[in-house]
Amino acid sequence: MRIGFIGSGNMAEAIIAGMIKSDFPAKDILILDINQERIDLMVEKHKVSSTDVDSFFLETDIIVLAVKPQIIEKVLTNYKMNIKKDHLIISIAAGIKIDKILSLSASEKIVRVMPNTPALISMGISALTYKSKLISDSEKIQVESIMKSIGEFVWLEENQMDAVTALSGSGPAYVYRFVDAMIDSGVLIGLTRDLARKLVVQTVLGSTMMLKSSNMSPKELESQVTSPGGTTIHGLVSMEKNNFSSSVKEGVKAAYERAVELGKENK
Repeated sequence: MRIGFIGSGNMAEAIIAGMIKSDFPAKDILILDINQERIDLMVEKHKVSSTDVDSFFLETDIIVLAVKPQIIEKVLTNYKMNIKKDHLIISIAAGIKIDKILSLSASEKIVRVMPNTPALISMGISALTYKSKLISDSEKIQVESIMKSIGEFVWLEENQMDAVTALSGSGPAYVYRFVDAMIDSGVLIGLTRDLARKLVVQTVLGSTMMLKSSNMSPKELESQVTSPGGTTIHGLVSMEKNNFSSSVKEGVKAAYERAVELGKENK
């Protein structure tokens, strides 16, 4: 099995690095990109292969479509004569629906993927979806083996992808905003920024690891930290007076509504 990447940006490189780390042969990964400097860098850094356009499509079984959404129509139009009916295409182009890709390529086997940026350190979560009954169980397993190299994955219906975009796709930014506010709070009450950062980052990391490894709900774990009349309950009550939880919910809802709008624009 040979896998070709159209586009070699950060997410493509994360997947490639993850695959190689998972013992996928680098020589069986091909790169196609209009940026020759980027190709040269990837070949030197990861020992992947590069070839001409015709050979790229003839030699690959799976194609990872890793280009920006705004140029996907141009890219697929340019390569429409090269893409074969039995090519399995994995698209990580945000917001581009399966039907759009089907209309622009000869392939009838499309898997749409929504990763998030922690994939860059193999700690991401990716949502996967497909429509075609032509995609076999073995091909699904191949897709899973690729995506699990950058973290975890879930299969779902395509009509859930906008919600995924708003929650886990945009989610890292929400976490960074929360962490930044926590660090600023530490500085406000007298800690150095470096110390505050260390305390907050490890607290968030440890707390999420506890949540992941436990069957307890966030509320149950929260109660373990919250004693009657103590500091934690006073902090939580103050946050809720300032609409902390509702602000998060409204933010995710706004991101979802925007994802829906963009999906309509990309039809």
